[in-house]
Amino acid sequence: MSRSNPNESSQHPCTRWMEWDGGNGNLRFYDKEKKENVDLGSKFTFILLDQLSTIRGWHDPSESGIHSNEVKDTRKDPFVVKAFKGNGVLAEGIYSAIKDRVAAVGGNFNVNLYVAFKENGETKIGSVMFKGAALREWSDFRNKNRNDLYKKAVDIAGFTEGKKGKVTYRVPVFALREITPETNDAATKLDIELQKFLSSYLTRPVMDQTRQPAHPEPDPEPEFHQPETNYDEPPDDMPF
Repeated sequence: MSRSNPNESSQHPCTRWMEWDGGNGNLRFYDKEKKENVDLGSKFTFILLDQLSTIRGWHDPSESGIHSNEVKDTRKDPFVVKAFKGNGVLAEGIYSAIKDRVAAVGGNFNVNLYVAFKENGETKIGSVMFKGAALREWSDFRNKNRNDLYKKAVDIAGFTEGKKGKVTYRVPVFALREITPETNDAATKLDIELQKFLSSYLTRPVMDQTRQPAHPEPDPEPEFHQPETNYDEPPDDMPF
C-alpha cells in the first residue's frame, strides 16, 4: 500500500468462499468461527461476475492444504503452488508444464467463479469453485450459453450422479434464470468493486500473490472424492 496506490493491498471483496462437494452433491463453505464446513444444499443461484483459475488440494507431507495464485490465462500466466504449512514452492510455471507435478503433490486444477449472490436480502460478492467432473459440467454449460452468461443468473438446480468403479460422485446441474434490471445493476456495481481489486492483484509479482491466500485452507479430501478429479485439464475454451 502507498499514497499513490492505496488499493495495492486492499482487502479482498469476496465475502464467502464456496466449493462444490462431489461426494455429497452440495455447495459448502468453511465457517472460520465455528471451524466447520457449512452445507448450502444442492440448489443455489448466482450471477457470474468473472472467472479465474487456481490450484487447490491437500499436501500429505505437510498435512496442510495446497493453494496458488489465481490466473486469467492458463496459457501464459504462471502458477506458484504452495502448501499452507511450509515455506517452499511445490510447483511453478504454466499449467501445461507443471500439471504432472501438481497432481503428484496432491493438487487439483480449479475454476474460481466470482459471483454475486443474495444473503439475507443483501447482494454480496462470493466465490464458487469447481474441479474435476463438476468443472467439466460447468465448461460444457458455459460453451452452450456463452452469450447469456453475463446477462442472466445461473441456477445450480440439483445434481446428477456418475460412477467410477464402486464410487458414486455427483455433478451439478446448471440452468439460466432471467433477472430484473435492478438486480443486474446491483451485480454490475459489485463487479466494478471486484475489478478494482483484481486489477491491483493481477499486476503484483506472482510470488506476492501467494503470500496471503484469500480463500480458506481446504480440508483433507476423503478417498471418495477422488473420482471427481478425473478431469484435471483447463477447459478447451480457456483462457476465460
